[in-house]
Amino acid sequence: MRVRAQAQAPGSRLDGLSTASPSDSWSLAILGDLHLAPEQMKLFDAARGHLVTAMAAKSGRVVQLGDLGHGKHASGSRKCFETAKHYMDGFGLPYGMILGNHDLEGDEFQSDEENLAAWKEVFGQPHFWSADLGHAKVVGLSTERYRSNTNSHHEVYIPQDQLDWLEAQLAAHPDTPFIVCTHAPPMGCGLKVIQEVHIKNRCAWLNHSDNPRAFMDIVGRHRNVKLWFSGHFHLSHNYPDSISTVGTTAFVQVGVIGECNRDGNRQSRLIRGNEDGYQLLTVDHDTGAVRLDMEARWDDASAPVPVIPEDELLCDPDAGWLCSQMDCKVGDNSSGFITWHPVGHQTILARQANDLLIEYDMATAAPLGLVAKVPEDCSLQLVAADGRPAAREDGADVVEVRIHDANGELRETVTRNSSGAFFRIYQPNKWRLKQQKKAEEAAVAAAAAQEPVSVTGSYVD
Repeated sequence: MRVRAQAQAPGSRLDGLSTASPSDSWSLAILGDLHLAPEQMKLFDAARGHLVTAMAAKSGRVVQLGDLGHGKHASGSRKCFETAKHYMDGFGLPYGMILGNHDLEGDEFQSDEENLAAWKEVFGQPHFWSADLGHAKVVGLSTERYRSNTNSHHEVYIPQDQLDWLEAQLAAHPDTPFIVCTHAPPMGCGLKVIQEVHIKNRCAWLNHSDNPRAFMDIVGRHRNVKLWFSGHFHLSHNYPDSISTVGTTAFVQVGVIGECNRDGNRQSRLIRGNEDGYQLLTVDHDTGAVRLDMEARWDDASAPVPVIPEDELLCDPDAGWLCSQMDCKVGDNSSGFITWHPVGHQTILARQANDLLIEYDMATAAPLGLVAKVPEDCSLQLVAADGRPAAREDGADVVEVRIHDANGELRETVTRNSSGAFFRIYQPNKWRLKQQKKAEEAAVAAAAAQEPVSVTGSYVD
């Protein structure tokens, strides 16, 4: 008989995660995507030991950023949630959970609402919440869509009621520093992203296809957002843009502790805080070593500065996406990296040395989507409505982009999409397509079952 945990109301304060007094010191371990797999549990158990050792046991707490299960082991299922709860209980410390995109892909559920209800039943906590950590507050926000996403089923979507709740929390406590935790980062935060995966599929940013600027708008209105943690990309902490700052807010990428990393590093984040400020650290799960990455006072009006050792940074110019792109040259073709092509006031196209034509949002300087792959020997032509080359300096008259082969032949034409931009939808909602295919196959099977069948020369119904 299954015992049901009583979940708190959404937006509740997690008393177990909270400290008793504003003057308390505390430690908070932040775990990125787990993707738990039975064959890797020695790695996960050792990583848990590293974090418990790095925290003062009396004041230790844990937040996990979602994506609990492995694709080979029924991610998003009730069994997956129960396995993850068993693992988190093993810390012996208070913890808070949020959902990532893979947490709502359980095959046994027919809707996102049903899947989310099972998650809340297993963990017995709300899917968005707050907790008091000494002088600071930590809040967690969760995705609520997978099957019902407009395009990519892996887009991390936080609905308006959670945004309204977050802003109300920030407004009600203007002098309290906030730590925000989401599975994916907000568009415009400046964190490293994998353009050939998450930008191409338009699932990189929170609400990537539905008002993604809303999150940074909130940050702009509330200077008490001091730290924002996210996972999703499976990237380590060893890039110059693994930590980025916008205003006085630091955005922090969180790595993974299992084998699903993209660059050979297994890491988690750790914050040590008190009423004056915090230290941000990396815990290395190969060695258990702890590294200081940043520290700041809560009341500091300037941007915090990362202090990652130079010899640990990953920036190999020949490593493709492994090379951080934040410091690369920008200019004309002679720069060897990016050529900018204006296409109006909202977006701009960037032809990059990795053969990608990426569309950027002008307001946030963030990549929006992939337009096309353009080999080095190809040329671009921006065309106006009359078929002639676009003439306006701002590119507002561009209606299509033509890509020509080296011999001058037209290779591809890209026109503006329904939103007025040029990016393409490379990943439609595969769950919805799968359901449509099942329905079509069932219809064919039903029709076949009603047809007369020949048996030794005679027909039977």
